Amino acid sequence: RETILLYDPATSSTRTKQFIAEVVSHEIAHQWFGNLVTMEWWNDLWLNESFATFMATKFTAKMYPEWDLWDQFVEDAMNNAMSLDALKSTHPIDVAVKSPAEIREIFDAISYDKGGCILRMLEHYVGEPDFRRGLREYLKKFQYANASGDDLWDSIGKSSGKPVKKMVRSWLQQPGFPLLDVGQNKSTIQLRQKRFILEPGSKSSRIWQIPIDIHAGQHSKSRLLGTASGKITIPKGPAILANKGRYGFYRTRYDSGIMLDLKIAVDQKKLDHIDRWAIQNDLFALCMSGDCTVGQYLDFIDAYFGEENYLVLANVAHNLYALYMLMFSNTPQPIRQYASRYLDDILEKIGWDPKKGDRHTDALLRSFAISALARMDYPGIATEAGRRFSLFLRDSQSLHPDLAEAVFSAVAWNGGPATHSRLVKLYKKAQTQEEKMRYLAALSSFSDPGLLLKTLDFSQTSHVRSQNMHLPIMRIAANPHGRKILWPWLKKNWKRLGAKVGHGNPLFGRIVSSIGQVADPSMDAEIRSFFRRNPTPGTARTLEQTLENVRTRSKFRSRIGKEFSRT
Repeated sequence: RETILLYDPATSSTRTKQFIAEVVSHEIAHQWFGNLVTMEWWNDLWLNESFATFMATKFTAKMYPEWDLWDQFVEDAMNNAMSLDALKSTHPIDVAVKSPAEIREIFDAISYDKGGCILRMLEHYVGEPDFRRGLREYLKKFQYANASGDDLWDSIGKSSGKPVKKMVRSWLQQPGFPLLDVGQNKSTIQLRQKRFILEPGSKSSRIWQIPIDIHAGQHSKSRLLGTASGKITIPKGPAILANKGRYGFYRTRYDSGIMLDLKIAVDQKKLDHIDRWAIQNDLFALCMSGDCTVGQYLDFIDAYFGEENYLVLANVAHNLYALYMLMFSNTPQPIRQYASRYLDDILEKIGWDPKKGDRHTDALLRSFAISALARMDYPGIATEAGRRFSLFLRDSQSLHPDLAEAVFSAVAWNGGPATHSRLVKLYKKAQTQEEKMRYLAALSSFSDPGLLLKTLDFSQTSHVRSQNMHLPIMRIAANPHGRKILWPWLKKNWKRLGAKVGHGNPLFGRIVSSIGQVADPSMDAEIRSFFRRNPTPGTARTLEQTLENVRTRSKFRSRIGKEFSRT
């Protein structure tokens, strides 16, 4: 893809620059993890992809420390992996593979992102020097040959003197991840683990070997919890943290007393930014699983107004926006108020225009805030976007590349047929693929379903590369005005899509996933019947995950409706 290889300082965005650096680093990492040492069989795909994901972040963070890439890693990679791994239909990192279709199915967030997170957790558990030493021995011993996961664990276990194989196997060989319940009784911390699953009522007896770092003020204790429950004695501090630095791949649920202490500590900025992020990130996931209410989440994030760190700001903003869009057209007033106020505060602080001295992440945050506020019809956004678009049409240099997609999409959201035609013409005249992608995103952002159908039809013309034809589908799936039109269009055009990119193409997995945002549980039988009549190799597991997501989203929406109908 040109969009992840070619960078033009005059027209490319900050996000594109970062993405190129990460992808190039990922592919270079494969010289060691994949080429120099090759996996024995596809069940060890993570030896290639997890390592390339993990090492790419290491490389790029070393070269560009101002990008805060490890913060972005936990926000993107860890959240992506946990979203998929919280489903009953997930799969282990180490998964049996018996056919080419099954190979295609495991190139997903589990093999890439979860595996990368497990490596980060392992490095923290054994310490970076021992992790590096074991890795070097492994690469040296198996260079120009094949290796299995156990070969690597033997090397790192030998270098660190810790039970690495036992610990890591519990994360590789079983699906899912744990929820750690943490309670406090004076100086005793009580711990209990169970599998975290999004669908309420699901039960599991799985146990993980969890590296736990308990912090209470100046005091800390570490242990490996390999049983369903356990205790740690530690002097009482101002706030208990069970996963400091969020190195562990698990979610934490604290008792009410600890949560009150943590809210005060967050408000007073007495916790590191990554811990401030993690506490509310876990709490939001507990809302989705039905283990706490949205009201409790909103009450807790009162402590996050006045936040300045990108990681924390971005995640709270994304969570509030997700709630707003989930309940779109029927959004309860408290959610509407929290979301609009929080996003407006962000835009007020960083402003519309990039400034000298901006942080790298300000560009990422600014674009999201503008796009989200536009879709929330926040006063003034449409007018300002329209003004900047008019200037752009007279002078294309007047609009900063970091703002272009947000402005185009905001204009489309409030635009009609003339705006659609204008964006199509701009798309056709664009000189780079990156610019074309911005217009394609805008063409997927209209609030008129008829214009969205025109965009879908346009995506199948010769003007849109086959490698990009799934992007409007995914964008329109995320557009609340596309919910009623996308599935009928997909059914009508499925054979045409297959002819364009070839059945078995991994793009089909992304298209199948998009159905989860537009379907409801009543469509389950219809969707299954359609795919029985239209077999799509390599998407069987994705289809099950998609239908499970449909159920969990529907139940979450229903719980929110009931919760706020009582207030």
